[in-house]
Amino acid sequence: MYTYLEFENKMADDLVVFLTSETWSFHGQENPTEESIRENLANGNYNKNGNQTFWIMDNHTKIGLIRIFDLEDPICLFDLRLKEKVRGKGIGNHVLNWLCTYVFNNYTHIIRIEGHTRYDNFAMRKTFFNSGFVKESYNRRSWRQSGQLFDSVGYAMIREDWENNTKTIIEDNFPY
Repeated sequence: MYTYLEFENKMADDLVVFLTSETWSFHGQENPTEESIRENLANGNYNKNGNQTFWIMDNHTKIGLIRIFDLEDPICLFDLRLKEKVRGKGIGNHVLNWLCTYVFNNYTHIIRIEGHTRYDNFAMRKTFFNSGFVKESYNRRSWRQSGQLFDSVGYAMIREDWENNTKTIIEDNFPY
C-alpha cells in the first residue's frame, strides 16, 4: 500500500537527491540542477504560496513525488514524478485517485484538477484515462522542452464526476 508524506523544508536534501538522480524525459526540465531545485524551494514552489508537495512512499521508501499547485484557485494543477524503476506498475493510477480524494476533501473551493502531458507520454495519457480524467484539449507546439516545442494534451477531473463516480464525456461535434 502506498502512503503520502507531506514535504517539509528539512527534507530539502532528499528532494535534491531525488530530482537530480533521474532524468525526467517528459518534464520541462529533464535534468534539474541542485541550484534550480533550491531556488524553487526558496521561492515557495514546493510548500508555500498555494503549493503543496507529498512524497509517494512504498513502505518507508520514497518512490515518487507529487506537487500540487494553484491551491488558492478554483482549478489546481499538479506535477507527478515516479522513479523509473517503479513506472509501469499502476502506481500513477493510485496516485491520481489519492490526489482527487485529497484535493476535493480538503479544498472545498476547488472545482477541478487539471493535468497536462507531452503528446508522446503514452503511459501518463493512459494513467489519466484509467483514473477517470477526461481528455479536454490537444495543444499544438505548446510544450517547451530542451529548446524544442512539442504538442501537449490536457486532462481534467471535475468535482461532480469525482463525487458521483462518473465520467462526463465532452460532446463537441462542431468542426469549429
